[in-house]
Amino acid sequence: MKGRHEIFFDEDRLCIEIAHGQGVLKGYEIPKNKQDALFYHDGQLLEINWQSVQMVGDSCAIVFYPNEYIRELPVTAFELSGSLRPRCSALLGNLSHALQLAGDRLYWNMDSVPLSNIWFFGNGDILLLNDQMGDVLDMFELDEDRHWDKEVWYAHNCVEGFGKAHFLFQLLYYSLTDVVPFASPVVRENGFRAVPMNLLLTGTDAQAAGLGRTVDRAISDDRKFQFQQRDPIGFFRQTLDQYGEFIPEAYKPGFNPDIELYNEKSGKRARRRAFVRTKGFRTVMIVIGSLIVASIIAWAIWRTVKPPLTKDLNEVEIIEYYYDAVTRLDVAAMSEPLKSGYNGPDMVEVSTLYVTGSMQKTYEGESHIIDPRTWIAEGMGALPASSVVYGVTDVGVQQLSDDVFRATIIMWSSENYIDERNDLDTLVGMDVYKYRQVVDFTFTSRGTWREISKIETVSLDLLDEYHIDYL
Repeated sequence: MKGRHEIFFDEDRLCIEIAHGQGVLKGYEIPKNKQDALFYHDGQLLEINWQSVQMVGDSCAIVFYPNEYIRELPVTAFELSGSLRPRCSALLGNLSHALQLAGDRLYWNMDSVPLSNIWFFGNGDILLLNDQMGDVLDMFELDEDRHWDKEVWYAHNCVEGFGKAHFLFQLLYYSLTDVVPFASPVVRENGFRAVPMNLLLTGTDAQAAGLGRTVDRAISDDRKFQFQQRDPIGFFRQTLDQYGEFIPEAYKPGFNPDIELYNEKSGKRARRRAFVRTKGFRTVMIVIGSLIVASIIAWAIWRTVKPPLTKDLNEVEIIEYYYDAVTRLDVAAMSEPLKSGYNGPDMVEVSTLYVTGSMQKTYEGESHIIDPRTWIAEGMGALPASSVVYGVTDVGVQQLSDDVFRATIIMWSSENYIDERNDLDTLVGMDVYKYRQVVDFTFTSRGTWREISKIETVSLDLLDEYHIDYL
């Protein structure tokens, strides 16, 4: 892996190429308030002004003003696993100091820094491009370059303050193994569990193995371990000091026989997770859908063969049972004598009143849907505001044919079904209407019992109107 941004001098000006070819700057505008780059030198972080983004020959480049500190060409951080590998311990130590001093001046909302924004000098100095300059590089990068520059450098949902140390340990892992810990699709599919560092090395001694275990734990999602590190970046430098200057020969990237079994297990786990992520939801929904369809079919079959609670009642008793359920707002009981698939004309109004009463119980502690039988027995007195009187008090039935029975009922309601005017006066009370309704019930036989297959209103007459005061 190598950075694609060439770096060169134009006279005494340091230039970082962001694109090649004429016309690439067409339509691009330099920010009016340019942010300074940061320069780490002798333990201090200095601010370095830059001139502009301009064409230098055939190169579109970020151009710096001549500077006393920049006398040689730096090397991109991509080279930590290449030409910079023998010095990675010292360079990463300096970088940890630089990131700590930079604070929020570098990508304030991120813990990692794009590798194209980190440049190392031979004397240990470091040039850090700010996020404004990084956005310029990002604008002209190819998708593949952007992927290796930013996207593969992943930080877990770290404990607050541990993110930058997490990033530094990733760079150490990369420096010694030449592998970006979270770049592999298998690793990313396995919850970002990086391959143990020692499995990417061959011939490691006890010291190297110890460093590998420390790095593995530092880039894991062990939040308890992270929380214990009160000074995360200090912990990173302590790790570097503990293992001293790294000798490249002690950390040899190469084939390790133990990695085969690990790759086999992690590959299976990744494929399983990928299946769940890409097809799992669809599979679950298909299973749920199949279960729903099966349950509907089973319910329909069960409903077809299950005798209703009214199986032992005759037609007159069924009609009386039905109107008692209407008055009690018992939708389930209303459905018992009805033929499967038939709801009847009263179902919508009764269901609406039931829901209203349930809401009133929830928010007010009691329902204001009044059973007229109780209200009449108590003297038809005043009612609470927002009350609704609804139900049937008298039922008379006569047989018209073998299957048709006519019911004459006295129905009470707070609704005027005749002229549909709104007589509710929330200030002085309400009106209650008394109706005589004639209804024909058509019956059919199923098994050994009778069911209602049709309910038709023949007539509806207003008998009386009562004005009721509120309590």
